[in-house]
Amino acid sequence: MRDWSSEPDMVRGRSTELREDAGSSPVVTTDLPQRRQLVVGSRSIPVIFPNRRDPRLKLAAVITALQVLGQAALGFRVSIAQILVCLGTCALVDAAVMLRREGVLVWPASALLTGNSVAFILRTSGTEHGDWWSLNGIQYFILACLLSLLSKYLIRPGGKHIFNPSNIGLVWVLLIVGPTKVFPQYLWWGPNGAPVIAALAVILVGAVWILRSVGMVRMALSFMVPFALLLGIFAASGRSFFAIWHDGPVEGAEYWFNIVTSPEVLIFVFFMMSDPQTAPKDRRGRMVYGAATAVVAAGLIYFQPTEFGIKVAILASLTAVCGVVPFIEKVARPGDARGSVPSPGRAEPVSRRLTDSVRHPAVAAAAVIAVAAPVDAAALSNEKQIVLIERGLTGEANPQ
Repeated sequence: MRDWSSEPDMVRGRSTELREDAGSSPVVTTDLPQRRQLVVGSRSIPVIFPNRRDPRLKLAAVITALQVLGQAALGFRVSIAQILVCLGTCALVDAAVMLRREGVLVWPASALLTGNSVAFILRTSGTEHGDWWSLNGIQYFILACLLSLLSKYLIRPGGKHIFNPSNIGLVWVLLIVGPTKVFPQYLWWGPNGAPVIAALAVILVGAVWILRSVGMVRMALSFMVPFALLLGIFAASGRSFFAIWHDGPVEGAEYWFNIVTSPEVLIFVFFMMSDPQTAPKDRRGRMVYGAATAVVAAGLIYFQPTEFGIKVAILASLTAVCGVVPFIEKVARPGDARGSVPSPGRAEPVSRRLTDSVRHPAVAAAAVIAVAAPVDAAALSNEKQIVLIERGLTGEANPQ
């Protein structure tokens, strides 16, 4: 899910909302948030509350509705306590960082979305639906939350974060901790009864409500069209995968349907890829970004024999593409912008500029993450233990 890390704007006294007008670039509208003072001893600390027009509140409403459906009707194997710990961890860390850096207390809207995203996707082995207050495997949730926020605070080439925070945290916890202890929410949410139909309605209505306001409709289509076509080719060529919820391999039309129309994939595209802070800023760049993520995701999925590998592959594709968003923005920029007249003086050689950039720790870290995530995700295709887990052949203590 998206994190919308726009706290600097909030600190300067405004919240931002992007909307897309026909034939124009996204337009920024601003509103002053409610601002008060918290007096602690002799110190007065400005307090910035959320603005009701903040589009992050829309996403929070959609994900909260899905969490409620998951607990009440869809059998999500995540406890209320795990959700609350994720929300609290991200909110407290983010509020503390903002207080230290900016001297203000800001409503941690982005951090709460990060925590909600982690809790929505991450699952720990042994947690059962109905264990409302279980803290089973809570350390893995906390680790994912901390990795998410650290990527946002520390990996900032050019002074801004380039990776979707919750995406980073989820990818690396799933890869490092592994399928014996953690796994992502299933692609399949159950038979197409009332609960699943209700969840799909929330997702689709939420997508229309949110994507239009941030100018991401074309981006979503740029992902879904090539992704659906490529997965159709894979299904026709005989590709299949094992999943704990299915007897035997998932193949043929089921292969295509259970991946392309999965609520998890729709949430990934509509509510994680659409983060305006990490996606390209212009329409053309966003379309390239969407299509590139689809191609990388499909390429990683092709070799995966398990649902675990497919889900990690999808998440890792975004990590890889986010790492090259600055390059996408330069390539997709209109010709007149790319060919603008350089400033007076002798231009620095491209090779030297590239070398200097790579030497920067944040750039080097970003490059390593962007390459390592898809490489490690691709390596999951050779893990025989994951196949045994997905086939339910590890005995009574099957992790999933």
